[in-house]
Amino acid sequence: MILAASLGAAKAYIDYQLHLELDTAINSATDFVTIKYSDINTSLLGSIYIDNLHLTATDYAPVQIDTVTLYKAYQFHNPNVLPPHISIAIQGMQIPISNTAEPAPIIISALGYAPYYLSSKELRGLGGSLINADVYLEAKSSPKKISILGMVDAHAWGKFRVSVDLINVPPPTSLSTAASQIQLAMLTFNYTDKGIINRLFTRLAQRNKMTLPDFKQTLITKLKNDITQTGMALDTSISRALQKFIQIPNTLTVRLQPAPPITINTLQNASPKRLGLKMEGGK
Repeated sequence: MILAASLGAAKAYIDYQLHLELDTAINSATDFVTIKYSDINTSLLGSIYIDNLHLTATDYAPVQIDTVTLYKAYQFHNPNVLPPHISIAIQGMQIPISNTAEPAPIIISALGYAPYYLSSKELRGLGGSLINADVYLEAKSSPKKISILGMVDAHAWGKFRVSVDLINVPPPTSLSTAASQIQLAMLTFNYTDKGIINRLFTRLAQRNKMTLPDFKQTLITKLKNDITQTGMALDTSISRALQKFIQIPNTLTVRLQPAPPITINTLQNASPKRLGLKMEGGK
């Protein structure tokens, strides 16, 4: 009984301190985003739970999250060292989709892709007024290396998986120069469709008064021509994967594996060949 009471008192004190720390962090971020939550507490295993979190940024729709769980939060006791294993679960995230019928952006129209553009209002008609998602993030660190895994189950909108390997990672105390030091060794992005892509193509085909097969073939032809006109030396896997995914949408995988690894601050100026860009379509 004494032990249980002691543990209960210790947990109540920790929860109280967490409230104070989180409120302080929220107050420092009020210029960028409004943050509200209903409760924050800990488990005996060192996890932190934040319930009923609401995020509102200027000019953006509010985001609601049922629960955010930070596992083994005690690993952050030393701010000068990256924890060996970080994992965060975000459950019940809801992102509203705007009900506006905005025109295609100028760059989309200039490139000739206006017939393939859907406004926010049209997207709502395909998958609902909200994007509902559950998110899991994990990071494993070793000396000068971090491996990051992110998984998003967006339900009707499909599943997303991203894995990244970074090397030459400095300690947290040197993050101000991190972009010029950290190197990308590998990045893999995978999308698994749950039917939304064919519904999207069907809507676009109807809008353009075409059959679905004709619409898909027209899109494939345009993508092939545009890729050719860029003059860039792209891996042949790219056009094959895009064609396969358009014809039978199920999975699409994009890989970057630069050899040698490339620093983060030079990524945007690197050619697809330098990045080792490849794609793979599903079955």
